[in-house]
Amino acid sequence: MNQLKNGLMVLSGAFILSLVALYNGFPLVYSDTGTYIYSGFDLFVPVDRPIVYGLLIRLFSLKFSLWIVIFMQNLMTAFILFEVVRHFFAGNAMFLQIYVGLILFLTFFTGIAWYSNQLMPDFFIPLAVLAIFMLIRRKKMDFLPVVLIVAILLLALLTHFSHLLIATVLIGVLWMIRWVMKHYLADVSVRRLLMVTVVIASAWLILPAVNYAVDQEFSISKGSHVFLMAHLNETGILKKFLDENCPNDEYRDCKLCMVKDSLPADVASFIWSGKVLEKTGGWIESRKEYNKIIFGTIKDPEFLVRNVFSSLTYGLVQLTRNDIGEGLSAYNPGSPPYDQVKWWFPHELNSYQNSKQNKWDGINLKFEVLNIVQVLLLVVNLFVLLVVFTGKTMLPEKEIHYLLLFVMVAILVNSMVTAGLNAPYERYQSRIVWLLPMATLVMILHFGRVGKWLFMAGKMMKKQD
Repeated sequence: MNQLKNGLMVLSGAFILSLVALYNGFPLVYSDTGTYIYSGFDLFVPVDRPIVYGLLIRLFSLKFSLWIVIFMQNLMTAFILFEVVRHFFAGNAMFLQIYVGLILFLTFFTGIAWYSNQLMPDFFIPLAVLAIFMLIRRKKMDFLPVVLIVAILLLALLTHFSHLLIATVLIGVLWMIRWVMKHYLADVSVRRLLMVTVVIASAWLILPAVNYAVDQEFSISKGSHVFLMAHLNETGILKKFLDENCPNDEYRDCKLCMVKDSLPADVASFIWSGKVLEKTGGWIESRKEYNKIIFGTIKDPEFLVRNVFSSLTYGLVQLTRNDIGEGLSAYNPGSPPYDQVKWWFPHELNSYQNSKQNKWDGINLKFEVLNIVQVLLLVVNLFVLLVVFTGKTMLPEKEIHYLLLFVMVAILVNSMVTAGLNAPYERYQSRIVWLLPMATLVMILHFGRVGKWLFMAGKMMKKQD
């Protein structure tokens, strides 16, 4: 009976999250959505991303509807949040109200649902963070929830290379804290840490194995060298390196030397404009030359220091890029999302075109108010956390203390990894920053007046039972 009740609660959470897609009139799409659908249905590994999310679209859609895909995404999101709420409020008679209230708050005042309703793997990274937290901190869990959390974590790691890197760095930070400050994580089981480490390590093997099964090439990513080179270009390191080394015999024949005086200013232009990448070998043929230059900047202490400094700077800049809605513009005929929906889901094409995102060039899909609300919410959150971590009487109990710190570390790691290897973009940070108000709200429900009211109401409900 409890399992049925829990399942209905998760379904209700998934429905609340789905309100964003229902409001839009169709699942949200991004420019990369077309590639994911194309790769999943035509079964090929894209040069710039894994195939796994494309396969999930193929599987979850049942080759029938993209609505099923976003409902499954919302179901996974609702389940992870359910497990988090159960971890902190198990036994509270107001558990249902707390869970539904949390989902409603996050849906209407943060970006959570704008990513869980988007045909992109971005929604997975905050789920991966919470999954790692639950697997490490949850003392008692039934077998089925553990299996589902591990499965969601694995899917999150396999759907985007940045997710795998973020999780790897995050677990590395946890091991370092456990080793250096044993007193702080003394109650964290080494066995639990090891289990999560094994899951993350297995993803490093499963991903190239999937690529090999599809394309007969055992590799993590076909195009990582292109993104790294584009990052070096945007930071100005590539131009300086080429200016100094192109006259040398080792680099004289590099194709990049021929275009070094006309390099674009940003990552997107370097990759997609065709002015540089196509002239220097494209995604595949450029690999040898690009890797030689990348390793050249690593071997040279001066360029290594420059790269580390620029990456850290970009990471800090990324922390301020939290606006929701980047890339959620209209994708009309001729765009990759439109063409793939038309090809694989022709019966949904009218719904796609009539959605708020695509109708009348998307003039009905606005994010200004939501972004103002989110900025205010984040400012209030930071103030609350400042009071919590500097005050003497407001410190939360240890478990919530862990959640707050873990979320903040995860947000910082996400920022440093994404911007440090690419460039600051709103999408990279807004997809995960909702974890901060979520953690703060959990704390308030425990210790604020609302929490005390819920506790008293719960006791009264138990007496009535």
